[in-house]
Amino acid sequence: MFAPWQEPNTHRVRAEKSGDPAVVKQGRRASPIEVVNNLRAAVREWREAFYIGASDTTIQLLNHWFNRAHRKTTPDGEEFEFRYYFCQREAVETLIYLKEVRRIECLSQIIAEFGGANAELQALGITEDEDAWSRYAFKLATGAGKTKVMSLCIVWSYFHALRESDSEMARHFVVIAPNLTVYERLKDDFGNGRVFDEDPLIPPEWRGDWNLSVVLQDEASGAATGGTLYLTNIHRLYDTAKRKKNAEDDNYAWMGPVVSKSKALDTGAALRDRITAHRRVMVLNDEAHHVWDSGSAW
Repeated sequence: MFAPWQEPNTHRVRAEKSGDPAVVKQGRRASPIEVVNNLRAAVREWREAFYIGASDTTIQLLNHWFNRAHRKTTPDGEEFEFRYYFCQREAVETLIYLKEVRRIECLSQIIAEFGGANAELQALGITEDEDAWSRYAFKLATGAGKTKVMSLCIVWSYFHALRESDSEMARHFVVIAPNLTVYERLKDDFGNGRVFDEDPLIPPEWRGDWNLSVVLQDEASGAATGGTLYLTNIHRLYDTAKRKKNAEDDNYAWMGPVVSKSKALDTGAALRDRITAHRRVMVLNDEAHHVWDSGSAW
């Protein structure tokens, strides 16, 4: 129907008669969420206008990632053409469009701007806690490359903070895994900065400015002179034990609204101290698309 690096232009729908093959229809499958459809259209228009309003750093990175030819080598030594999937491209473009170009930071602003009819009334229903932090969510199918999206976001934020004098982006990052299985998979990609070396994330002429230390959970953190990426399992940050609330336990500002089910682990105190010592931090929560109820949201 289309290559994975192309914007979807057709989609399948179930046949009316049971047992018949699916019917192919023209156009991208619409989302049931109006905000998503309107935001897709806005980002497409921005892309077609050559990223108008973005910084020089952003434009150079987007052109490097998506408009240059890239080649990678398999473990067997065979070369192949590498292209980012369209869903990966659209995810990082959407983050940049909202954060840098439109300066839209919170959920109520997103709904008010892209929600369509009665959007402003819907935005009034967002609670103060939900609007307290700059948060963005991206839903990708299994196997669509969430790790690559995270790496694109990290590189963009790092170089934006480094090269743009008025930048509000971070050079320090926390990548959170929901369990040990996902943690081990992320460690394969982020451990020793592997993904940043193997994927065409960094323009060759900028390689000398790339200085990111990766700290795995339970590892000691040295004195980093550049940026830092902390990779941890969520259980290093939450405590399942019941204990009385006190002023020191309250919440940690960098984590956003408090989670009703749990509190931070005493054993994670050193990790929290390292993270909160940084002025700006980007937190990337893998598998966050599985969060569906207020009890597990954070």
